[in-house]
Amino acid sequence: MTKTRMPTIVVAGAGLTGLSAAVSAREAGARVVLLEKGSRRDVGGNAAFSGGLFLFRYDGPDDLTSITHDFEPGMKADRIEAPPYTRQAFAAELMAMSSGRAEPRLVDTLAERSLDTVRWLASKGVRFTFNRTLGAEVRDGVLHIPPGQVLTCTGEGMSRGFEVIRPLLAHAERIGVEIRWSTPLAEVLHSDGTVSGVAVGDGGRTLPADAVVVATGGFQASRDLRREHLGPQWETVRLRGTRLATGDGIQAALRAGADRAGSWSRCHSAAVDPTMPAPESSAAAPPFPLHGFWLGVLVNRDGERFVDEGPGPWVRNYSKMGKAIMRQPGCEAFEIFDQRTAARVADEFAGSAVPIVADTVPELAERIGVPTGRLVRTLATFNDACPPGDDTSEDRGTADITPAKSHWASPLDRPPFVAYHAVAGLTFTFGGIRIDPDGRALDPDGVPVPGLYAAGEAVGGLFYGDYPGGAALMRAAVFGRAAGRTAATETRPAPHPA
Repeated sequence: MTKTRMPTIVVAGAGLTGLSAAVSAREAGARVVLLEKGSRRDVGGNAAFSGGLFLFRYDGPDDLTSITHDFEPGMKADRIEAPPYTRQAFAAELMAMSSGRAEPRLVDTLAERSLDTVRWLASKGVRFTFNRTLGAEVRDGVLHIPPGQVLTCTGEGMSRGFEVIRPLLAHAERIGVEIRWSTPLAEVLHSDGTVSGVAVGDGGRTLPADAVVVATGGFQASRDLRREHLGPQWETVRLRGTRLATGDGIQAALRAGADRAGSWSRCHSAAVDPTMPAPESSAAAPPFPLHGFWLGVLVNRDGERFVDEGPGPWVRNYSKMGKAIMRQPGCEAFEIFDQRTAARVADEFAGSAVPIVADTVPELAERIGVPTGRLVRTLATFNDACPPGDDTSEDRGTADITPAKSHWASPLDRPPFVAYHAVAGLTFTFGGIRIDPDGRALDPDGVPVPGLYAAGEAVGGLFYGDYPGGAALMRAAVFGRAAGRTAATETRPAPHPA
């Protein structure tokens, strides 16, 4: 008779990535110790502060209804029409948005495993729903869904992301994952050329392990690393997510032999309301992203436009608006709308941000503190460049103006005018640990570091200049799940006599 010793896997970070890794490793037969730098109120990492959007491949309505039958109010319909969003389309979009720099194997893996992973999350108790903000709408009793970005977690606004964390944490605890709160990863330990455990806290305590999965997020919460890699103007940027992602896990993995990957000088940064405080717990709402920019114009404090507000669907472009704002004087801007779109912006894209309202453009300029003549000229020039007609539709682009507004260009000429003050809100960084598609951390020669795995925002190689909305949570779940499973199966000792 023989028995097999259960391997011990240490997972660092209790966000979506870490919880996915811990559950996956436990289901693969490992003892799992999940370390969280913060307390229980910090569980969830950046995913807890997200909009809960998942981008995944699907072939049609049957794939979607295999995940959920939940609909937001007013969206229930007799049938669903959903053109396919294929693996090839997903991969092509991600490659295009990285300007061809993304690691092809990681891109293909993310696209291929995305649908199965959303189903896996649903099987753990995560509830999804069809979301109107992303373009789904009911017409003549039919729910029409545009390709991609169709499902979010149930919940409200930017608190939706916590609704993927809550059931996954409960499931992890139910199946026996050991969670140690207020226990940060300090060092990855080695013995005889392989990972042997971790040092935690100030480094004075150690835990033995057969493998370690680093799921500690990016380095966006480190002022020093932001200055070093993003630039000095990013030192005081507002954080949209967890204050605990200071790059500790990334640095520990690099010291353990892993290679760097991705673009360390790039990040996800959206436009946010500057009056909203950074969240203090994972159940709190983050500074609300001002995603309505595509329905109006963005001007800097000199009263000038500086970016194409409508290069495509907002969910494909919101993550670079913060970077555009950071290049402006004072690192601030104003989103301006008229009565064509102001009500929709307030309802869907502004959260609790308080608008600045004025009956005339000169009055608006005075209230937001920009040069009156410049703002009057900027909006007049923009209005003249818009195509004729009163509608606000995707096929309307400006003519003979720089910067152009490629889509949804309608003149701002229906007072009262509305403005929202906007600054950059840093969500996560793009540089991190080099991995293969199964979550193995790779050294500079591309060889796996024995016993070391990584996933989520702690890794690089997938996102560069920009990425499609919903791909970040999908990356966390796909590669977290893969890293946990790989760690458990590769470190399972051979049977020995009882």
